[in-house]
Amino acid sequence: MFSLFRSSVRPLFFIGLLVFGLPAQSQTEQTPAYISDALVVYLHSGPGNQYRIIGTLAAGSSVMRLSEENGYAQIQYEENKTGWLPKENLSFTPGLSAQLSELQATFTEQSTRLAELEQANSLLQTDLNRVTQERDQAQQELQQLSRSNERLTTELDQTQASFWQQPMVLGGAILFFGLIFGLLLPKLIPQRRSSERWM
Repeated sequence: MFSLFRSSVRPLFFIGLLVFGLPAQSQTEQTPAYISDALVVYLHSGPGNQYRIIGTLAAGSSVMRLSEENGYAQIQYEENKTGWLPKENLSFTPGLSAQLSELQATFTEQSTRLAELEQANSLLQTDLNRVTQERDQAQQELQQLSRSNERLTTELDQTQASFWQQPMVLGGAILFFGLIFGLLLPKLIPQRRSSERWM
């Protein structure tokens, strides 16, 4: 009868363990996580306060969640160390310290970029000032050349007009053309007469 009782109780015992007493199955999926903004979190060697404390982690520490059991999460930290902590002390978003570090890194990067842009802007402004100065100088030289050209043109016109207005030049020109005309005219007339004789 005792063996019959044992045989009937054993299946009920296993069913009871499955329904009531069996601890939750560990999750094997590894998930990046962070220690919440509590000041210090104690790590235990197992999933409960009754297990000995094996270390502490500061707020914002980056860890890897390995599994969960009885309200505790098993984590991996410092490359190959593992421990258990209450899962409410685990967060899947970076804590304030991590966010502050990211913001500081972003601020430093943006500040460096801003300094580079300001330096480039300063160089461009210097080049622009130089080019503007060269343009103004070229415009002044062009205006001076234009005024010099106008002055020389006026002087040339006045020189040509005054040259032909001088009495000696005018008389010499008349004398020269008269001499040429006087020398050529006698040579043209006898040739006509000789050509008329042959006819």
